[in-house]
Parts: sequence; C-alpha cells; structure tokens
Amino acid sequence: AYQKGLEKILSNFVTNVKKNEEQPGVWISGFFGSGKSHLAKMLRSLWTNQQFPDGSDARGLADLPNDIADLLKQLSQLGSQHAGLHAASGTLGAGAKDQVRLALLSIIFRSVGLPEQYHLARFVLWLKQQGVLSQVQDFIRQHVKAQPGEDIWAKELRNLHVSPFMAKALLTAMPGFAADEKDARESLRAQYKIVTDVTNSDMVEAIMEALAVNGELPLTLVVLDEVQQYIGNDVQRAHDVQE
Repeated sequence: AYQKGLEKILSNFVTNVKKNEEQPGVWISGFFGSGKSHLAKMLRSLWTNQQFPDGSDARGLADLPNDIADLLKQLSQLGSQHAGLHAASGTLGAGAKDQVRLALLSIIFRSVGLPEQYHLARFVLWLKQQGVLSQVQDFIRQHVKAQPGEDIWAKELRNLHVSPFMAKALLTAMPGFAADEKDARESLRAQYKIVTDVTNSDMVEAIMEALAVNGELPLTLVVLDEVQQYIGNDVQRAHDVQE
C-alpha cells in the first residue's frame, strides 16, 4: 500500500513538472492507525533525501522498490533544474487555528528557519533582502545579556515593537532607516503590525519571499497532517482550506 501511494504521488508530480502543468493536491485517506501520517512523514524525508548526523541519508537507509527509487531519482534531477527540492510539514491546528492562511504560512516559515508569526517572518525576510540580517543579529548577541541556553535573538525578535536593542541594531546597520531610536520603533510598529489574517495574495507573496530562489520556487512538498480533524464540521473552515 505504501509503494502504491508513493508511486501515485511521485509519478503524478514528476509527470506534471515535465509537462509544466498544474499540480493536483493529494488526500491520504485510511482508517485510524493505518499509517497515514507515517506515509506522509516518510514521503517528506525521501523527498528532500533527509541527511543524518552520521552521514547517512533517507533514501540510502530505506529499502525502496526499484520504481520508487527511480521516481525519486527523477525528482532530484528535476529539482536540479528548478531551484532544488524543499519540504514543509505540520498540522494546521498547531498554528493560528481560525486563520487557515496564517496557519499554513507558519508551517512554511518554520521549514526555512523563519519565525512562525507573520509579522516577524516578514521583518526577517526584509532584513535578508536588505543584506543586513547577520549584522543585526550579531549586534543583538553582542549587546544584550542572555541567560544560559537562551536564544537572545529570538527573544528580542519577539519584542520587535518595543526592543530598544533592535532599534539600535537597525540604526547601526542602516543609519538612514530612521532619525533616532524612537522613530525606528515607530516605523517598525507601522510596517510590521500584528495581523489577525491575510489575503490569498498576501499568502502567496509571503510563500514566494520565503521559498523562492531567484524568483523561482523549488519543487516543494507541503504536508498538512490531520486536516480532516482540523476541519471538523466547520463549513467555513472547509472552504478556507479548499482556497
């Protein structure tokens, strides 16, 4: 059953990439405990050929049938032509539960090491675009006292709107950003507001900013686990997921 599932998903994807056609979504169904989540998680690992600390990788460790191994090889070859391979996975219910788009974005952001909150992720992406992310992070880590084991960058980032150190770091990296620290904080509050929802256009734009390499998306697998439980009997939520 796993072989059939992987073959159907991978062969359809590879074929549609070659034909430059729209990719259909995949719904994995089965009774409770049948291994739906495990299949999806293994697909995610095999998709990117997950590397392990001892030097081994997912495809090398798995005892794969020849047809699946061949499809994964084709996937990698296509990935080399299309900005690489990427995968993201999670449950919608773990994020902004009533805002499907924000919940999806939190999964996408996490997969590339960005903060899960929309306004914080957009801020970090802006720093990257300006070429000053490392400089701002280094300033924070050098000037803010951290507790043992504490990620001081993550802490200051969560306090983006009020952190005096973030304002100082920005002015050091980009002297023309604002007139002074107060002005810098006001600019951050105005540009990176906490949002309760985003539009489809905002969502697509954020996905492109997070994942695209030179304007092109890598061949990306997004695994959303427990979608049926997330939707439940909520008609509006079902519509939002469909969108």
